[in-house]
Amino acid sequence: MPGWKTDIATLGLPPGSSITAGNDPSGPIIRTGSSRAYLIASSPGPTPQWWLTGVDAADGRRLFAPVALNMTTRAPSCFINGASVVCIAEDDDRATAWVIDRQTGQLTYTGPTDVRLTSWEKRSARQAGDYLVAVTEKQGIYGVGPQAETTWFVPGAGVVGSHNDDTAFQGTGREDSATMFSLKSGEVIQPQFPDGVGSRGATFFEGGFAEQFTEKPGHDFVQFFDTAGKLTINKRFDGKLGGTTGNLIGIADSDSYGIYTLQGAKLLDLAGGRIQLIGTTLWVSEKDKVTQSTAFRPYDMRTGDKGEPCEFDLSTGYLGSDGTVAVRAPVNPKSDLLADAWDLSTCERVWSIPRNGPLGRVTRLGDTLVRLSDDGTELYSLVAP
Repeated sequence: MPGWKTDIATLGLPPGSSITAGNDPSGPIIRTGSSRAYLIASSPGPTPQWWLTGVDAADGRRLFAPVALNMTTRAPSCFINGASVVCIAEDDDRATAWVIDRQTGQLTYTGPTDVRLTSWEKRSARQAGDYLVAVTEKQGIYGVGPQAETTWFVPGAGVVGSHNDDTAFQGTGREDSATMFSLKSGEVIQPQFPDGVGSRGATFFEGGFAEQFTEKPGHDFVQFFDTAGKLTINKRFDGKLGGTTGNLIGIADSDSYGIYTLQGAKLLDLAGGRIQLIGTTLWVSEKDKVTQSTAFRPYDMRTGDKGEPCEFDLSTGYLGSDGTVAVRAPVNPKSDLLADAWDLSTCERVWSIPRNGPLGRVTRLGDTLVRLSDDGTELYSLVAP
């Protein structure tokens, strides 16, 4: 059921406006990892006028008055960049940027930028954690400054690899090596990786990351590091890196799939699968050998006991859980549903929201579920009845 509600009038948008990003599949809601989010909207006219505003999902309060962007049929794309939001619009061979203070909504810069939106261009925009970067394939990654100009440069493959909010990896162009760097400053970080091995990729978790290495063909191992790249435990775990969820890491070796704590204690041996930790229960995907359908089986991490599998998906589109019900939002824009919820004890679907219009969506902002109405004119929180 709805909690707080805000609409285009409350947000200060002109009559007839809607919250939309046109055909941009990433949608009009720019998430930040907190309850604060930014909204792209358009108002009607011979040529649409695009706007940026924001909302705090904790209470539905508007963050700042709408900021006018471009007037064109094509929506701008907006990115978080530290303390700013950067919106970019392309017109043939030119690109224009608007830089807006995330706290006040003040427009601090508008003008040309060498950062582009199309993926085949040099300096193509990418959101990486809390920062906007510009990538050029087979050359490297640039930072973006306060006037939407490219700043620092880290040479490499030009592809953003594994990252958290502040730190990222980029391949060097060689198959078995990568560069770790700060997304804020471009400073290259030298992690305590072992000598004479190939790097196969990292997976971040809260407070650090796990890295997989290859010592020789057929022999892989995993080690754990903090966000500065320092070893947290001086131990090698034979196998290949699986998933991470909460404070747990999956590592697959030749005959099992082990679930480990960040301190290196092995808690479970499984057959494999995708993992999702909800409270003290670990849900692990498994495939039916006959129907090939996917279900998730619960394991009580306090006792190791396993329960019966449930035929729902807790990987793609999973938004969160209160420990009793899990909420999902299908990522396919052609899905018949905006969201649904499943009882974790009975495996029954307890509610669903049908998709009745092109603009509707359900997302999570901080700890709040938020729905955009089917016509894009209202935004409201979803709360338990």
